[in-house]
Amino acid sequence: MELEFFTSGEEELRKIAEELKHKHGCIAVKLGTEVEDCSFEYIEWVNRLVSGLLPVVVKIGGPEARNDIRQLSRIGVGGLIAPMVESPYGLVKYVAALRDIIEPRQRQKMIKGINAETVNCYRRIDEILAMPEAKELNQVTVGRGDLSESIGKKVDDPEVMKMTAEITKKSQAAGLVVSVGGGITPANAKRLVEQVRPDKINSRHIVISVEDAGDVGESFRKALAFESAMMKYEAAGLSARIEGLQKRISTLEKRLVAA
Repeated sequence: MELEFFTSGEEELRKIAEELKHKHGCIAVKLGTEVEDCSFEYIEWVNRLVSGLLPVVVKIGGPEARNDIRQLSRIGVGGLIAPMVESPYGLVKYVAALRDIIEPRQRQKMIKGINAETVNCYRRIDEILAMPEAKELNQVTVGRGDLSESIGKKVDDPEVMKMTAEITKKSQAAGLVVSVGGGITPANAKRLVEQVRPDKINSRHIVISVEDAGDVGESFRKALAFESAMMKYEAAGLSARIEGLQKRISTLEKRLVAA
């Protein structure tokens, strides 16, 4: 097995991830090729960064985003989430793509979920969960941000909370693990957990197990701090690359006007 080598900055990030895992119930890193706009190169870097510590779960570009599924399978991510599954047909297309592209042994080990994020999905969740293809799933993620926008409400509006709780209860009754995200803060995390009773909560990039979190508000605060640290590391690397490109451009422009 090839040994992994990390920079000092990467080692610091791994230490934070390890603390999150063992002290604060962190169970996955969540990325995406959809609204998160993560490149395959970035996903592969994060997957390497947290290798041996945490699985990387990626929200793909759509229920039938076959290129995403193929590339992410090659990278070896720990799970795939399909957004905008608003009907039984959307679930059928997603599961068909998984079965066509990922070999059974690898697929069996993966987290395979859908995002419940619109009022249409909420209205048809019973039909979706009743489909034979739902047996391929092991998770439902409730995206309160998009769900609330689909009915013109705020994420903590009582109607949105009621919808989130109903989707959670029905999904759990179908044997699926439920993660809830969207507008969660350290201040409202505990209230959300008490009202909705999900198995997990997630920020944009970090997934926390409710059972293992202890103080869920503090755990979520630590999760957001880790997100920030990852972004700062990425920004520093990007700044260095931009500076290098600017120097190269300057050199070329000088050569262009040289006598």
